[in-house]
Amino acid sequence: MIKAFFIFILTFISIFSVGQNLYNQKFDNCKLSNFCLDCGEIKAEMPQSFKQEFINSLGFKSLSIVSGEIEIQILIDTFGKPCLLSANNQTNIKSNKLNLQKAINNTSIWKPAISDKVVTQSSVSILLTFDNADLTIKRKIFDFTNTTNEKNIGTPEVKGTDTKKLSETWTVYTQQNSKLPWDMTRAVANDLDNSIWIGTDNGIVKIKDGKWENFNSKNTIINATLYDKNQTQTVRDLTVDKNNNKWFVIDWDVYKYDNEKWTKYDSTNSPINWARTIFVDNSNNVWFTSWDGIAKFDGNKWSVINTKNSELPTDKTLSAFVDSKSRLWVGTFEGNVMIDNKTTMKLTDKNSPLSKGSITQMYEDKKGNLWFDLYNYNKEWTEAGIYVLKIDGIWERIIPKTPKIFSDNSINYFLLDEEKNCLWATLNNVGILKYDLENKNWEIYTNENSNVPSVNIEKITKDKYGAIWAATYAGVIKLDTK
Repeated sequence: MIKAFFIFILTFISIFSVGQNLYNQKFDNCKLSNFCLDCGEIKAEMPQSFKQEFINSLGFKSLSIVSGEIEIQILIDTFGKPCLLSANNQTNIKSNKLNLQKAINNTSIWKPAISDKVVTQSSVSILLTFDNADLTIKRKIFDFTNTTNEKNIGTPEVKGTDTKKLSETWTVYTQQNSKLPWDMTRAVANDLDNSIWIGTDNGIVKIKDGKWENFNSKNTIINATLYDKNQTQTVRDLTVDKNNNKWFVIDWDVYKYDNEKWTKYDSTNSPINWARTIFVDNSNNVWFTSWDGIAKFDGNKWSVINTKNSELPTDKTLSAFVDSKSRLWVGTFEGNVMIDNKTTMKLTDKNSPLSKGSITQMYEDKKGNLWFDLYNYNKEWTEAGIYVLKIDGIWERIIPKTPKIFSDNSINYFLLDEEKNCLWATLNNVGILKYDLENKNWEIYTNENSNVPSVNIEKITKDKYGAIWAATYAGVIKLDTK
């Protein structure tokens, strides 16, 4: 009989650990960047289903054949996704026979750590004890004193372009020089009225004709954070539909603003549960990816695509995109697919280069070419980056002079400026890239060679005047138009 035990033990360590493996057996495939060891005023919290999900994914039907202890270190990213980093296995069964890595990585998302009111990537340590068909789970809580948390500015992992060769300059908006309520920003979009919308870790900003308007938990139905009633929950994604409605993923729920009233969608009134990204198709259907498949809203009815009613490789979806031929492209951590009517095609090495990573973003240009961003979640995917499927069926890879830049530092978001024949991309732990498609020239903007304030940049958009806006972890930047 399996009993449930969650015993929390307190361990004191005097040295603050950033980005380190605790145990001798190391595991690949975690997307590594700066992370701290069990940090945060609010520490990462495992889901209630963790134990049973872990047991169900082990390589054995019965725990009776396993005995001993395993100490494991799990990386919990800012979205709450768990990934096994290291382990010290003192059981009678080897880790690969136990299916240990998959068992941990397939468990549900955690509540991520929060440090200095910012969602933070952290690692946690757990002791698993197998004894007479019983499993005990003990969580180690590390208490640090006189330490500082990782900054939101960061140091670029790639050297930027020589400052003298940069063709652009930026205006930076922060709490100090504008009405931005929080420097930590993740999403930005331009609506049909040319208003700029910015999603921060403390509410939303609308900029219209130079005037700033704030939306937060005090003047909308958006919830405040649990740890500070004066702070609004984090905006994780933002887009605008064809009726000029604004859609937001806030915390893990969805909000709609129709320019007059706010509506909240969660598991009580929709199939949405832990939403991640939003996409609006040409028919104005709004799609939401989540760990429970894909939810679609046509303005009146909801529908769901998941592993129960389709051939999705997993319910943990990263992206969804519908092209002009009504084909649905879906990116996941366990493979990518294209659904054409009721036919599902798995994207493999034999039929496309889209097996080289997880699709996180897609775009169809005016000519009908399809652009894809592949995320290099697996270290073996050394060919991640941007690929283009041209209308003649030929694939092209968009790569800088140093291809390793894309394999080592994932693209967070890209924007194709078709008017200027220019591609913009935000690169994790680097900054923002500009690629002149005609002259094949790359420019890399970091916080060392320009006034771009952070190496962490997420969504970007373009206004009607041609200015590029980007959300960074240290303010919002706007391209100075010439």
